[in-house]
Order: sequence, then C-alpha cells, then structure tokens
Amino acid sequence: MTQSMTGYGQASLQKESWSLNWEIKSVNSRYLDIKWKIPPALFYLQPGWEKLLRRHAVRGRVELYLDMRILDPGMLALELDRAVAGAMLEELNNFARSTGQEFKPDLNILLRMQSMWQERSSSINQVLLQDMQDCLEQALLDWNTSREQEGAQLFHDLRSRLRNMESILENLQGLAAENAGRRFQDLRSRVDRLLAEMDMEVDENRLFQELGFIADRLDVSEEITRLQAHLNSMHQLLEKPGEKGRKLDFFLQEAFREINTCANKCQNTEMSTIAVDFKTELEKCREQAQNLE
Repeated sequence: MTQSMTGYGQASLQKESWSLNWEIKSVNSRYLDIKWKIPPALFYLQPGWEKLLRRHAVRGRVELYLDMRILDPGMLALELDRAVAGAMLEELNNFARSTGQEFKPDLNILLRMQSMWQERSSSINQVLLQDMQDCLEQALLDWNTSREQEGAQLFHDLRSRLRNMESILENLQGLAAENAGRRFQDLRSRVDRLLAEMDMEVDENRLFQELGFIADRLDVSEEITRLQAHLNSMHQLLEKPGEKGRKLDFFLQEAFREINTCANKCQNTEMSTIAVDFKTELEKCREQAQNLE
C-alpha cells in the first residue's frame, strides 16, 4: 500500500466523568518528527504512545493534540503547593507588621494562580488512561486511512506519468537511432564543401575516422538504456509494500542525470525538445514523491 506523509485523523470518546478528543495532523518531512500537545501531567505517557505511532509511520512531521475534559471534579486530583503558598503568606504577614498594618489574606486569590496547583499524575484513573490509549489508536487508524487514500491518488498519478515518460522515451529512442547517421552525413557535407572552397585535399581515412569519433559522441543509446532501467525500477518500487519515497527520489535523480546527458550530447533540436518534455514529467513525479512515505 502506497502511503502519503500528509494526513489527518480524529477520534472522540465521551463518558459520564470525562470526554476525550484526539486530533492528528501530518505533513512531509525527511525523518519522523513527532510533536505532542497534551496536558503536562500526561508527559510521562509519551514514550508508550510514541510506540503506537511508530507502528503506522516511519517518516513525516506529525502533530498530535489531546483535548481532555474532566467532568467529575473529584477526579482532578489537584493539590496546592502548600510550601510555596505558606512562604508567600508568611512573607506578606511580615511585611504588613513592618508597616503597622493588619494582614487579612484573601485565599481566593490562590484560585487564580495556576502555577500554585499541580495534578498528581500517579493518581490518574486507570480506566481513563486506557480510554486515552484506545481513543488514540482509533485516531491513528483514521489518520492512516486518510494517508492511504492520498497515497492511492499519488500512486495512480505517478504510474500514469511513468507510462507517459516511457512513451516519450520511445520517441527519443527512434530519433536517436537516426541522429548519429544524419549528423555524420551533415558533417561530411560541410567538410566537403569547405575543402572545395579552399581547394584542398585530405586523407580520406583520417577524415572518416574523425567524423566517426564525432558521430560516436552523439550516440545516446547507453543513456536511453539506463533511463529505461530507471523507469522499470520505479514501476516495480511502486508495486512493492513499504517505504517508497526515498528510493523513488533516488531513481528520479538518476533519471534527471541521464536525460540531461542525452540533451547535451544529441545536438538535435527535436530531441532536445523531447528531453525537455521528459524532464517536465520527472519534475512533477519528484514533487509527488516528496509526499510519499
């Protein structure tokens, strides 16, 4: 199955004492880059949750959001930082006495000081913990489905473009078969004309040898053969399960190198135009491959 690195997944769970909502978003990246946006009291659960994620993905920048709402106040397990609060009150009391004022603290102010309150992670309800993991697994499945759907679209587009490049390459191969011979005759005609104008004679064997060297440098049959091999390798890669993006990008780079060599060697306007069309398809394939896992 061809998977995209871009995807979105979501899952919710509602119970009498709590509600959970996981949201997962991902884009392409060279490596697997995971960003968690969860309550601080749950940070210690990240390693276990990351193992679940790695069962589904090997590359991509993935952001995971958990919206958790506790509906039963008794489950919050909040505790006041008594040491800090006591020290603050004592200091204020000492200040009031030093100025001759009576100190009457308003303890309600502590309710607005979020930093003074902490959640006891060790006291988190075990059923809630299991629900968070179950909900995460459902969100991962939903996320994976969206990546597979986009991956299927990328697969069909890439396969279509590969077939189009095969057709372009056939045209290029047909022109290449005649190119060297035509260039040889053109060069021979030009040399004969120059020799006639200059009233000179040359060694025919040496002339044919030099023209043969020039014509040989125009031969792109080896480059075309390697291009055909790269296209076949890309077809086979798309049909195989597992990671494809990096390997596909490698074959595309090699194909770019070969078609550039063809364009430089051929010295033929029509072949150069076809090479540009081939490179255009390669560039579009490369853009798509960058989204593949």
